[in-house]
This record gives sequence, C-alpha cells and structure tokens, in this order.
Amino acid sequence: MKMQDDKHIIKLVLQGDVAAYSELVDRYRHMVFTLAMQLTKNESDAEEVAQDAFLKAFRALSKFEGRSSFSTWIYRITYHQSITMLRKNKKHAVVYDERFEKEENNPDEENVPFERLEKDDRKRFLKASLERLKGQEAFILTLYYYEGRKVEEISQITGFSVSNVKVRLFRARKNLLKELKYILQSEAGSLL
Repeated sequence: MKMQDDKHIIKLVLQGDVAAYSELVDRYRHMVFTLAMQLTKNESDAEEVAQDAFLKAFRALSKFEGRSSFSTWIYRITYHQSITMLRKNKKHAVVYDERFEKEENNPDEENVPFERLEKDDRKRFLKASLERLKGQEAFILTLYYYEGRKVEEISQITGFSVSNVKVRLFRARKNLLKELKYILQSEAGSLL
C-alpha cells in the first residue's frame, strides 16, 4: 500500500503539485538520516547528506521508473551521497582496534547473559554497538534489521552483488557481536 501511495505522490509532484513532495520527505526523513548517520558517523554530515539526497531525488523524480520502491531508490541515493561525503572529507580511514584480538584469544570467557537485559537496555546497547561499526556495516545491518529489507534490495541500494551483501552481513553481524560484548563487559566492569 505504501508503494502505491508513494507512486501517487510522485505522480502529483510530476503534475505540478511540488508541495506533495513534502509527504515523501516526512515519510522517509528519519530513515534517510539514520542511514546517512550510520555511514558518516557525524550528525552534521548526515544532515547534509539527507538534504542532498532528497534534493537529488526531487530533481531526478521524472527519471524514477518505479521498478523498485521509492524507499529503495532514496536509500540508494543516500548511500551514494554518504560515500561521496566520506570521500570528500577523507573520513573513511579504518583504525585497528587491538581489543578484538584479546577477546578472540580468550575463549574461556563466559558469554554475556544477553537474555536478561530489558528491552530498552537491549536497544541502547545495540545502538551503541551499531554506532561503533564501520559505516557500510552499520548501513547494511540497519537496512536488513530495522528496515526489513531483503538481501536483493540491499544489493540494489548499495550496488554490491547479492553474494557480496551476504558476506558483508555475515561480517557485520560478527563485528556487531564483538562490539556488543565489549560494551557489555565495560558496562559490567563499571558496576563493580
């Protein structure tokens, strides 16, 4: 139903009702900003990316063919705008974190009892862990889990092959677990 509504709004905009575009902006602004934030890791950059993505989409609206949903299209634009921003700012350097080696060499450590965390705590810790991931990993996990996008749609959005998206999802989940364990161990340590 939403896709049909989006197409109707796009039709109105193309017929001259430019104000109707604000409905699409309102509908997708939160997720566009969230996805941009996952990649850029900077609020002002994410805001700029979101504005640029919506502006670019508006200017190219007549080229939107409707083969995918508008959300897939705007997320793809957001992804590319974010990558452009990262290249422009040269913020894509990866910092090696030695604590991962320490964790991997300690298999005897008990797993953190994730099941006991309250729902709000789970969200808080997951969000903090997600923020610590590299931009593309966080972006793909956000699309997959929060947006409920299928691997094929993520492939369309990012331009990666389906198998590459699967590999990236696997690695991102693994890194998310490492970050989550690190954060939960730090949290537990601060309580003692």
